[in-house]
Amino acid sequence: MNKPKSSLIMSPNLGCPEIVGRETISKKGFRVIIAAPVSEDFDDKAHSLSATPSFQGDGQEFALELVCIEQFPTPKLARKLEDEALPLGFKDVSETRLLISTKLRTELFPQHAFWEVRVKPKTSIEDKHFRTAKGGRRSTLYNLELKVGGIVVGRVKHALCLRVDDAGVKFVHLTDLHVAARNDMWEGEVPAVIEGSPVTPGRQNFQNFNERLREFIRSANQAADEGKLDFIWVLGDLVDFCRTGLFDRMPDDSNWPALIEILTGSEAERQRCNNGLRVPIFTTTGNHDWRTYPYSPVFRLDIFGITKKCAKELDFWYRNTSVEIGKKLEEVQQKLIRTGSPLLARSWWGAITSMLWRGIAVGAARLGQRAAAIGVKYARTLVWLAVAAWFGAGNLKDVLARGPKCIAKEFVARANQWLCHPSPPSGGAVVSMAVVIGALIFTFAAPAFLNSLLRPILEGLISIEAEVSTLSEYFLRVNPYFNYAFQLENCYFVVLDTGPDCLTAQSFWDGGGKKVRNISISDNILGGSPDTMGFYPANEFYPYSQISWLERVLSCIGAAEQPPPERRVFVGLHAPPANLSPVKREQAKEQLERNAACGRPEVLMEEAPFGGCDWLDGYDIRYGTVNHYLSQFFYLCLGYRESEQDKRSGPGIDAVFAGHAHWNMEFELRKPKPKPEPTPEPADPRWWPEVWYGRFSLQVEEKWNDPQFHWGPLLLQTAACGPQGAITSEVPPNYRYVTVDGTGAVRSLRPKSLVVRGSLAGLEGL
Repeated sequence: MNKPKSSLIMSPNLGCPEIVGRETISKKGFRVIIAAPVSEDFDDKAHSLSATPSFQGDGQEFALELVCIEQFPTPKLARKLEDEALPLGFKDVSETRLLISTKLRTELFPQHAFWEVRVKPKTSIEDKHFRTAKGGRRSTLYNLELKVGGIVVGRVKHALCLRVDDAGVKFVHLTDLHVAARNDMWEGEVPAVIEGSPVTPGRQNFQNFNERLREFIRSANQAADEGKLDFIWVLGDLVDFCRTGLFDRMPDDSNWPALIEILTGSEAERQRCNNGLRVPIFTTTGNHDWRTYPYSPVFRLDIFGITKKCAKELDFWYRNTSVEIGKKLEEVQQKLIRTGSPLLARSWWGAITSMLWRGIAVGAARLGQRAAAIGVKYARTLVWLAVAAWFGAGNLKDVLARGPKCIAKEFVARANQWLCHPSPPSGGAVVSMAVVIGALIFTFAAPAFLNSLLRPILEGLISIEAEVSTLSEYFLRVNPYFNYAFQLENCYFVVLDTGPDCLTAQSFWDGGGKKVRNISISDNILGGSPDTMGFYPANEFYPYSQISWLERVLSCIGAAEQPPPERRVFVGLHAPPANLSPVKREQAKEQLERNAACGRPEVLMEEAPFGGCDWLDGYDIRYGTVNHYLSQFFYLCLGYRESEQDKRSGPGIDAVFAGHAHWNMEFELRKPKPKPEPTPEPADPRWWPEVWYGRFSLQVEEKWNDPQFHWGPLLLQTAACGPQGAITSEVPPNYRYVTVDGTGAVRSLRPKSLVVRGSLAGLEGL
């Protein structure tokens, strides 16, 4: 994407909107972050803003005016955001939006300055500014337009939501959309593949992830029309991959426009009976949002619902020519040959696998070249060997003396004689012919065979390559923040980016420099659910620790003047902080059923010996999770610091929402109960949080009005909206519907699934 040259609205935006009530927007207004070309001062007279309804017929347009954000020492209409360092504290969680990522400052807006302006309506907000549905006024979405000198230079969709006054909060946790433009294209191609190709017999049940999101939008809009939904929390894997081409960028060489069109309801989407989402969304990225290039459907037949033969006929490199594809494969192959470090070569097992991969790469690349050269160089010799095998070594001298024409005639004559009166060849002829055939097979078939093995490996490496540049359109048109927080009524929402996969194609040849813990083969290399780089220390994207950022946000929430029983704190991630492998997941479910029969509906996740293996008793809760600083995160969830375990440091967290694994799973963190000491010596204050597995959301719903029932922090995973998990029975689109009343009681928390197209199967009765 081209770098912007004029002023743009950065926040609020489609994926980080502003939800504000009529009274609040009239009295206090809201904050807008504008990226403007570098200048000594912000020209407030040249800039103007207005709000227009996101959907025709919903509300009325109104103008916004800039108001003072500082009274002393002199009134100012704009404040330049120069410091990107982590402040000592936040006065309000909305101040987290004042931290502009290094990525935006250095790459997307190198000649821009970021300004904070506060705006409010020039006229009072009235009933006419709200849409009407199901006999009542409903919350209404607005686009924001920025004008410079009277000319519109920037427009952000669904950035402002005028909220109808209501006690409590109702939201949906949605994850793993995996939107891609190719999904709609393949949906039309798969039937043609079935009918027109003899190699793909049988019925294909192609699964279109885009259509599943459309189904959810239709149901969510019905819920919004009935006043049952305030916003949707979309936490990661918004797109299946970013770029659809390998080299030169094209205007539509990205899946981000496809996602935006589905969410906002473009003209093409309206033809698919999708008018766009009528409630605001808050987003963060997932590991797939960082992945640059497409992957072959052959790799994931289970989620696409097609046969392997059918998958091979679907062109996933449709944006590129065979020359461009070959160039990219050669580039990746040469990197493997040159560095030979595919799996973090600084580890001992990485060094061993490095030699193996280098051997495959070198063997397939160089053997093919050498075999071709040998074939050309010794082609004449091979011909004479074939002639010798045919005529016999004893007659070869006489045959050669007759010249080429006689040789040809004799060859034809013997061929006819053999065809008409076949006779067993001599032993020498059989041996010599076997040598020639073996040489020919080795020369031409072996390189092709090795290259056929190597090609899917190279395609697999390309498909997991990750780079932050692929997020440019996301930053500009969806959400400019990695980490941010917001408040709605008595609920606080904290969003943390968990970044790309720990093991990416780029780390295959960077010497294994990423500081990660031990990578397990089952989830990171053989597939499954890879670890991600969340909570990684200060890096090139944001120059501060996410754990420190979270600690300051929680301190800010704890200092707020609101009774703790009425307050709820929710954290949103893509990769979960705790997870189980498919094998251990089934084992935990079986153990849970046995415990429930004995009146104990939960299972303690005791670690297995030797680091946790599926073939040993015990549980490893770090299968496909956040890779860094989980212990510090767990302590903050419980309201402590890991360095000071004997005193509370913050309000703690009620629930952590995550996805990534494509299945529903629930854990609860607990501080261990003190054990009786056999001696009068003081107990060691150090402790490690316990992790319990169970159906905790059901317990919360059943006991919402029981003041003696205490719960949390909960670690809640929600199954995918788009693809179905390989071992799960949950049918997409999946989501989790959460309602919190004015007293802080959580009435609804269970995961749900829309199993009936276009219906309110999951939200009815709530």
